[in-house]
Amino acid sequence: MKFFELAKASHCVGECNYHLQFTVAYRRKIFENPDVKNFCEWYIAAEAKNLKIILVAIDFGPDHVHIFVANCKNYGVAQLARLLKGFTSYMMRKNHRPLFVDKLWGRKFWSGGYFYRSIGSVTSESIKFYIEHCQDKHWEILDAPHF
Repeated sequence: MKFFELAKASHCVGECNYHLQFTVAYRRKIFENPDVKNFCEWYIAAEAKNLKIILVAIDFGPDHVHIFVANCKNYGVAQLARLLKGFTSYMMRKNHRPLFVDKLWGRKFWSGGYFYRSIGSVTSESIKFYIEHCQDKHWEILDAPHF
């Protein structure tokens, strides 16, 4: 089953989807706290809505988050990562610092880098596969369903 339809605008038709993974600064396990995880998920969803992209799926490890976004035609991957990380970092530090102040300090929330994969035609089965295997190393080749 195809998960997305092609996006149509006045002068273009296409599909632009990303799998992004952001790691917490110093690999601190702040997402073991369900409140930190829930607030961060809410801010990611709010910024995705603000950017007019579709948040398809989100999953957390203790020190990182996996995000699947669609309809990203107006953003390059670096710009999208910067916008999502910047907004969530600012809001988490501004509103919820006491929840993780013992693990993070200063102005840092996310590590400097990120993982990304451009994903084309996506099925619900492939998203489920990636969510189930999101703790595996990204550079290892998995027997993933074809896209």
